Amino acid sequence: MIEYLFFNKKISKLFTQIVQEKGIVWQQDHEAVQDAIIIKIPEDEISDELWDELDKRYDELSDQDQHLLEQEEALGDDQSAAGIYLQLANGKQTIAKVDPAIMNRILGVLSIEEFNEFLEVIVSSVENPDDTAICQNSLIDSTEK
Repeated sequence: MIEYLFFNKKISKLFTQIVQEKGIVWQQDHEAVQDAIIIKIPEDEISDELWDELDKRYDELSDQDQHLLEQEEALGDDQSAAGIYLQLANGKQTIAKVDPAIMNRILGVLSIEEFNEFLEVIVSSVENPDDTAICQNSLIDSTEK
């Protein structure tokens, strides 16, 4: 299954209308951690060309979805919030709440790709603890190359 994530009902409805027009079978779920709408589409029922078209439309709608989410947050209470979306190895998803000032400082120094790589290492280390000394890991890594 391929999953498309939306935060705004109107935007998700625009996407599902496109999916229906193409005759694609889909499911809708609610993701409680982020209070989001997930549209699920079976991978094996669609051609690559149709996937490309859906991904392009999703990217366009996702920008609108993000903009509306930011507007809603700006109109909400005066509390600032930031979150880091984490994908766990078992398929579960979670969000880590972070102080927006810290998040801005991190992203002021690292690219989003670098930050995501860093997070993947942290999540993997938490899910697969390794108590060997860091110098032993460095020696193992250098001999594997």
